[in-house]
Amino acid sequence: MSARIYPDDSVLLTLDYDQEPLLRKCTIFQTSLQKAKIDCYMLSTVRTIRERITNQVIEAGGNSLRGLWHHLAMNKGAGLPHILANAMLGDEDIPGIQTYFRQKIKEQARDLSKSQIQTVELWAIEVFGEMPRDTTGHFPVMDYLQKLSVYLNEYYVQSKNALLRTEKNLGIINEIPVSPTSDQITVLVDKLKQAGSDFNDREDLLHIAALSWLKQNKGYIPIFATADRKLYEQKDELYNITGVIVEDPLYTLGTYRSIMQKT
Repeated sequence: MSARIYPDDSVLLTLDYDQEPLLRKCTIFQTSLQKAKIDCYMLSTVRTIRERITNQVIEAGGNSLRGLWHHLAMNKGAGLPHILANAMLGDEDIPGIQTYFRQKIKEQARDLSKSQIQTVELWAIEVFGEMPRDTTGHFPVMDYLQKLSVYLNEYYVQSKNALLRTEKNLGIINEIPVSPTSDQITVLVDKLKQAGSDFNDREDLLHIAALSWLKQNKGYIPIFATADRKLYEQKDELYNITGVIVEDPLYTLGTYRSIMQKT
């Protein structure tokens, strides 16, 4: 039997968006596999969840950019082109921008979406501070909105490239699609309860069930690299129940090598 490494969506999203506090751990994971020339495999269940979360996060940032354009257009020109063409921006407008972004961040439930909006906010304020000004310290609102429009187009391209970069760096290979049933997940939850665990995250257990199927039907020894602390805490129980190895990214390569030496 050969071992295969499968990164969790928590690892992939951390690398996609350079998210602290787990970025260093996931970067070490990525670098160690690159040096060892070991590819990773992506579960179809992980890809589905990653794509769903990514779409939510990207849209959170994109919507905040479009909303800022609308916010300024309405505040400075009531949405009327002939007024907006002569409108100016200055430091007195920054508190309004701050309030706008603060509200957008509060509306988000997912921390990653909040962080994405903060990244957009950073760009907006940096560009605002770099705008050439007249002697009164003001600049045309249309010049700023033009930069915002250009960045909005670049934003979606950059977001897509971040995902492709992560997959390239990890040498991602798509695993054959596996779709565990709801009943299979329920069985896992029940077995964990019998083992004294109250862990019942169905998304995480969806991946475990998929890996268990691959182990039983394809003969792989699956190593699931996760930055999810709660899932990692269940590694012993999950191994005893399914034979799936749940591993911290820091130790994944060592575990992989140990298994390969024995097979």
